Amino acid sequence: MIKLKKYTVLTLCALTLTTAPLSVLANEYDQKITDQEKKITELQQSEQSVEEQKNVLEQQVTAIEQEVAAVLKEKTNEEKKLSELTTKIRLLQEKIQKREVQLRNQARDVQTNHDSASIVDVVINAKSIGEAVKKTVAVSTILNASKDIMEQQKKDKIALEKLEAEAEQRLQQINKKTTELKTKQEQLVQMKLDQQVKINALQASIATEKDQKKKYEKQKEEAEKKRQAALKALEEQKRKETAAREKAQAEAEKQAKIAAENARKQAEEAQKQADAAETAKQKQAAEIAQLEAQKQEQQAIQQQEQAQTVTDTNANQVTTSPTTNETKPAANNNGWASPLSIGLSVTSPFGLRQDPTGASGGQHDGIDFAGSAGTPIMASKSGTVVEAGFHWSAGNHVVIQHPDGYYSYYMHMVSAPSVAVGSEVSTGQVLGGMGTTGNSTGVHLHFGVSTALWSSFVNPAPLLGV
Repeated sequence: MIKLKKYTVLTLCALTLTTAPLSVLANEYDQKITDQEKKITELQQSEQSVEEQKNVLEQQVTAIEQEVAAVLKEKTNEEKKLSELTTKIRLLQEKIQKREVQLRNQARDVQTNHDSASIVDVVINAKSIGEAVKKTVAVSTILNASKDIMEQQKKDKIALEKLEAEAEQRLQQINKKTTELKTKQEQLVQMKLDQQVKINALQASIATEKDQKKKYEKQKEEAEKKRQAALKALEEQKRKETAAREKAQAEAEKQAKIAAENARKQAEEAQKQADAAETAKQKQAAEIAQLEAQKQEQQAIQQQEQAQTVTDTNANQVTTSPTTNETKPAANNNGWASPLSIGLSVTSPFGLRQDPTGASGGQHDGIDFAGSAGTPIMASKSGTVVEAGFHWSAGNHVVIQHPDGYYSYYMHMVSAPSVAVGSEVSTGQVLGGMGTTGNSTGVHLHFGVSTALWSSFVNPAPLLGV
């Protein structure tokens, strides 16, 4: 009995020590998962804040664009008014020239018909008072008419010069305002691109933290499975030990009762023989019989202990070994991705076309995609930046060399690229914003693919699936 109890205690201790670390490990994973959730929440809040800032910037860009459009419309109206005013000026100048010719002719007539153009000479040379009055009135009328024409002509010139100066001043103010608005627009677009870069970085961090959380959750699940399996094994071990112990105790008690009964019978028989014996020999025989009965009782006790030992050995042979399955994630090949976060709308495909500017040629070496100013342009595939700058035709552009031998081209960006030559870029990394710099007729992205730098261009449509 003592040995059985000792073995049971040791077995329970061993199983308890096995399950305890598993429980502690599960609690550690709970804490790690909680920490990951906190990190993810903080990153998502940061992402939401940056997204809200980006939305505000987009609203400001839209307002500026509307203001620019209004100013440009006003500028067009002013230019139209200025053109009409210029026409009026030209017509008035022609009238002024005609007036000057008329004045010169009148002056010449006066000198020709009247040697002395003064009223005094007219009066003196008149034959009668009536003739003098008529000549005086005629000369005065000519002089007054010439004076009125000259005065009107002077007023017209002053008015026209004032209007022309006013129109030119208004036009200069509109041009100045247009330049300031375009500068502000470019700054806002650049700020919006910076916000998009921050959003991409936060989204990448969130994805990483979520993957780590899933890893911890899976590890916790495996630890919990092991703990449950160990607990199940512990319960099964207890059940088998209890059954074995009860069986051994029953058998031992049965054997002890049989041995005790036999010993009692032998003792009674020996006692009878001792009582009946009258000689020393009979007494000695009785004593020997009593010793024999004690010996048999001792043997019965030893048999009970041996049966208990056999029970302990059988119980010790019951073991369990839970197993775990490990699955490896499948590899994923990303390939070519869309260079825009919006849907791809083709405005000019790859191949022959009519030259839109007179400087591009009839062969179109890429695909033009539509979009609004500042739309983020992303790397279609990971690689190394081999060009990043401005070109008179490509405008602000980026060229990436990929490990498979291809080159990808991103042209007409609104401002300088956000990556430098020699830097390594990943798929989906923002390179800049959509614009219309260089040889361009409007806001768009020219996307090209070649097998050699600036030569051997191929159609990107099959690579992008468009």
